Amino acid sequence: MANLQVLKSRIDSIEKTASITKAMYQIASSKLMSAQNAYEQYYKFKNAFDEVLNDVLNVEENTYFLETKQRSDKKLFILISGDRGLVGGYHQQLFKQFLEHIKDMDRANVYVITIGRRAHAFSSKQGLQRINEEVILNHDAIDESILVDYMDHLVDLYTSNHYGEISVFSNKFINSMSQVPENEILLPIKVKAVKKKKAHDPYFYEGSKVNTINDLIMIYIQSRIYGLMVDAKLSEYASRIMAMKNATDNATEALQKLNLKYHQARQHKITNELLDISNSKL
Repeated sequence: MANLQVLKSRIDSIEKTASITKAMYQIASSKLMSAQNAYEQYYKFKNAFDEVLNDVLNVEENTYFLETKQRSDKKLFILISGDRGLVGGYHQQLFKQFLEHIKDMDRANVYVITIGRRAHAFSSKQGLQRINEEVILNHDAIDESILVDYMDHLVDLYTSNHYGEISVFSNKFINSMSQVPENEILLPIKVKAVKKKKAHDPYFYEGSKVNTINDLIMIYIQSRIYGLMVDAKLSEYASRIMAMKNATDNATEALQKLNLKYHQARQHKITNELLDISNSKL
């Protein structure tokens, strides 16, 4: 039979692990609710903002941000990951799909800005052309201004046709069991076609719509990146919840088996001691 001391040590170790994974599960569940609230608030803003953006972009002089022809072959991806592990297959599927997405592209035309420690390490390992030298951390408290130093530069590089396309590659939240990597194109912009022209302009602008577009583009890019970061963080929490739940369930199952072995070994030891006492009296 197994040594009682060894079994007791393994039981104590697994109990501590189970308590940690359970605590991490509860923390992730709490953060998931906060992220869901932020996600819902963002989409309220997005729907209202898209109406204004569509109205401005339907002016003929502003179609430059919509053009897809005669664009540069160079593409810039903003790759969003988490900073930490213990999230199941969250990062593995993200990076696998990203490599699948760019496999037919010339690597010389692929550029990335990474958000999150894991994406930064991944880009270094794959030898990708990364714009940011330093790690851009992806904190739980999402900061929409983390790329503010790059915003003006990115728009200028797009308008000068240095980059033909700018997009964000990240995990998209489907439900608590599923998160899917997706590539959302920021520039060129896709707008909804105007089905019926309104009799009067529904919005009043300070200045012309042509001048307004420059300010709106910056708000558009920054808000879209923020929304996709919230979406990715929501996916990260959901993935961590599942990973910690599975880890806790596995630890509980292992504890049940070890406790059974421990009690069997203890009973065997007591039985042997009683036999020794009985034999010594004969």
